[in-house]
Amino acid sequence: MKPTTSKALPCAVFGHNYVKSKTNSDQTAELTCSHCNTVVKTDANGNFEELTVSNKHIQTTLRRLFHLKLQISKPKFS
Repeated sequence: MKPTTSKALPCAVFGHNYVKSKTNSDQTAELTCSHCNTVVKTDANGNFEELTVSNKHIQTTLRRLFHLKLQISKPKFS
């Protein structure tokens, strides 16, 4: 059994209290626990997938690349 912190104790006893934090364009949602800040993502079928650290790094990197691509592709008028 994993040790739980006092912040995650209500989650260990009663379960997580998820709140929708983000809705994606592919009709998936990111849910965040209001007690322990655990982030999970729903897939197209409604199943929960926990976001791991490597997935978060990949997502932030892809988001940065996408925004850089948008900035470069915009025509600059002077």
